[in-house]
Parts: sequence; structure tokens; C-alpha cells
Amino acid sequence: MKEGTVTIQKSASRQATVSVVMPSLNQATFIERSIRSVLTQSGALLELIVMDGGSTDGTQAILSRLAQESDGRLRWQSEADCGPAHAVNKAMAMAQGDVIGWLNADDIYMPGALERVVQTLDAHPEWLMVYGHGQRIDECDQVIGDYPTRLPDTPLQAFADGCFICQPTVFLRKDALNRYGRLTESLETAFDFEWWLRIFSQQHEAIGFVDALQAGSRLHNACITLNQRETVIREGMQVLAQYLGASPLHWFKTYTDEILADYPHGRQIKNIKAYLNKFARSISGYLSDADKQELRNYQQTDARINLVIPDAYLEIYSDGWLPVRSTLRVRSRKRRWQRVELRGRHVSKADGPLQLKVYLPDGKKGVHKIEKKGPFSLQIDLPVAAERPAYWTFVIEADGCFIPREHDPGSDDSRELACLIDAIRLYAK
Repeated sequence: MKEGTVTIQKSASRQATVSVVMPSLNQATFIERSIRSVLTQSGALLELIVMDGGSTDGTQAILSRLAQESDGRLRWQSEADCGPAHAVNKAMAMAQGDVIGWLNADDIYMPGALERVVQTLDAHPEWLMVYGHGQRIDECDQVIGDYPTRLPDTPLQAFADGCFICQPTVFLRKDALNRYGRLTESLETAFDFEWWLRIFSQQHEAIGFVDALQAGSRLHNACITLNQRETVIREGMQVLAQYLGASPLHWFKTYTDEILADYPHGRQIKNIKAYLNKFARSISGYLSDADKQELRNYQQTDARINLVIPDAYLEIYSDGWLPVRSTLRVRSRKRRWQRVELRGRHVSKADGPLQLKVYLPDGKKGVHKIEKKGPFSLQIDLPVAAERPAYWTFVIEADGCFIPREHDPGSDDSRELACLIDAIRLYAK
């Protein structure tokens, strides 16, 4: 175990002491920015405890250097742990401050954040926890957007829509740890979400709000939010079922949309239909009886799920209609696919032929004119791949579309529709 230690000094005239705990594992790219965002804070006596999980990317050298520059405010340890929740719990057990914050090694505090927290807690001794506004930031600290924060008087049931507490903005009095307990280490990703629900359900009135921008929560390819998305969704639904009685089905539907959004070019899933069926079985126990039935109906009737095949996906509506502009994505792994076929039906209510323009990856365009109503087959030759896996994206634009509500007085459907898609096929010869 490697460590650097120091004891926080409290002045004779009572001044608030704040401990910030920071779990870390191979965050050398971001950790110095995170640490400096803590050490440049004012308005309180400060200690920063970094609990590193045995990084191998140079993090320890950064910690050693910054500890020497920190005037005794930074202490750190580096040893194997059982995950981020375990690291946070260990650091919190070492904390000497009256108030404890938790900042991940890729997030940042905004200037003045700690001072605002201390002033808010001093003004409201009845509050045991406070949080504030946050922003999502990218790898270069550029703002992606505001975190969807909601105020503490928000009903517990609102967590069903998603987490509305930006984790790095949270600060708790040390006494709150004894009252509410620490993070649940059996959870890989949703330990913070479970903690908020636990605290909200036990003592809603003891939670306050700092009405200011307090922190930046970083999204990047290696972060838990993006990199462990399946576990995030499953554990989130598990926690909601624990505290609310059931999890809403839209968590599963949202995850399905995310998976389909870049399939088969994104996550390397061999058979997406089998994968989603397996995932549905794993979360069905967290649903109400009504949502279990809706899940079965959703899986049986959603054309996107039923038509997707290993190595190819066409962006269509859930009822099987092709929009005026769509994307066809194809992947070639072991088999050398040479051709993709779309089987559909020209059933447009508009007069005239249906024309599908296919833009190839090399920029060339193919035009396919379908004169007669009824079934049709569209065949697209795939470019020769120099290596595998190979990935191709085709853009399909349609002329001769119709808007249902313009043809059916009883319809409020304003989509611009081209044709119905019945099947996607890949051929090696």
C-alpha cells in the first residue's frame, strides 16, 4: 500500500471543516484537474482524501506530486479495492471533517462551491444533506448540457423518471453517515442512486438545496455512466423496485433505443434480439404485473426488434414504416457479406411511384424506382472490404411518401412515411 497522510488542523476559533473523498482508478487523464478544483476552494478548512484502487497509468506519481504542493491538505492511499463504492466508504471512514463531499476523479467542482455549501449548512442547521445544480462536461471540460436537477421537495416517485441529483454536488454532515448508512458495496454502478433514494425515503425534510452551479460531471467513453450502461439500467431498475415497489418499463425501452441507435456498429453484440430477450428476462422481476404484460407485447410487436438481424439494422419506426430518411448499417465479421436485401411493401396512399435513393459509403448514389403497389425487393451490393470486421453505412431517402392525417380524417399521425419493411437479409454470394 502506498500512501501520503496528514492530519487536518482545526483552528481555535471554530471554522467549518470539509472533507472531500475521491475514489480513483486509472484516471491520470483527469485527476489533476479534479484535485485542483478541490484545492483551489476557499471558505473552509479542507482535507482531500484520494482512495486509489491501484492505478497503473501514472496516477500515483500525480498524487505524490500534488500532495507535496497541497500544504498538507491532500492525503492518499493506493491499494486494490472492491470497486468505487468500497473506495468511497473507506475514504469516508477516514474523513475528519464536519462536512463530507464526494468528487469522482474525473469530475470537477466549480469555483466557490465549498464556500456556498458551508454558508448554506450554517444557515440551516436542520439540513443534513445538500446538493445543487450541475453540468455535464466532456473530456475537454466543454459543457454538454445542464444536469436535469430537481428540488428536494420533489416526490420520491419522481426518481422513476431518472436520477435528478448530480452526485458531485452532494455534501452531507458527518452525522448523516451514522444515520443513513454508507454506500451499498454490492451495487456496481447504482450505489449513489440507491443512497439518494434511501435518504429521501427516510428523512426528506433534512435535505436542502444550494441554488448555484456547483460541479461538472464528466461524460467520456470510460466513465461508468457510458461504459457500463447495461449494469446501470439493471441496477437502477432494481433500486427503484426496492424503494417504489416497481420500476417503470420505460427504463428498458430507453435502453433498447440506445442499443439500436448504433447497432451493429456500436457495442459488439452478436445477436441483438437474443441479447434483448435475455436482458428483458433479467429485469422482468422489477416490473409491475401490468408492465410485464406490456413488455411481452412490446417484444412481440416492435418491428425494430423483430426485423433486426445479426450484422444489419435499418432505422424504421416501431410499426415497421420506413421514414422519409433512414440509415442502414451493416457489419461484416467472419462471413464476407456481399449483398443486403430489403423486402418491403409499397402501400403508400400517395399517388405515383415510390423512389428510394440509396447513398453509398463512397458517396455514390443508386436510385430504385418502385412503380407498382405491393411487395418489392431492394438489393444493395456491399463494397469490397479490405479487412474485417468491416462496417458500412447507407443513407436511404424516399420520394413519394405520404402523411397519414392528410389522407385519413380520423388520423393524427403527422409522420412522413415511405413504405412498410418486412425483412432484412444478408447474402455472402
